[in-house]
Amino acid sequence: MDANPIALDVIGLPKEKIVGNICHDFICPAQCGQCPITDLHKTIENTERLLINAKGEKVPILKTVARASMDGKDYLVESFVDIRDRKKAEDRKIALIAYMGESVMRVNKPLELTKNNLQSLATQVSNGDYDAEDIRMQIQIQANNIGKIAGNLKELADKFSEEREEIPEEFRQFFIGK
Repeated sequence: MDANPIALDVIGLPKEKIVGNICHDFICPAQCGQCPITDLHKTIENTERLLINAKGEKVPILKTVARASMDGKDYLVESFVDIRDRKKAEDRKIALIAYMGESVMRVNKPLELTKNNLQSLATQVSNGDYDAEDIRMQIQIQANNIGKIAGNLKELADKFSEEREEIPEEFRQFFIGK
């Protein structure tokens, strides 16, 4: 029957091309005879759905449908919010979490080994069972290991900032230290 300017913009067509057509052509990918409201007797209230725009693209929306009667005719009043940006943000969040998990995994084991080696050194010193030069060399080895871990973190940050398109520019700048 009608469509507001925002709906027209999301669908990508002028009002004249939408009004008078069935909803399956634009805002509902369900097959004719499979309408969730009229045929399947479901309620849709703030439910994530897909809208089909004029280009045939599926646009994620948050949708509510209500029945209404006017002049003896039954209508469906559909309202929706375009949630493409929210979906992109969710995808970015998932990518960031996965990347952070990978980073932790790459750093955790070397840190654990370094901790164990330093604890072993502390035990040797506590027992009085040490040679000063040997302890100095072992401490130097652990310092080198910590340097490698720091280098590994820098490499991860650089890779993260260069190769991850789904990560916002602000995060990239943060990770490369700008």
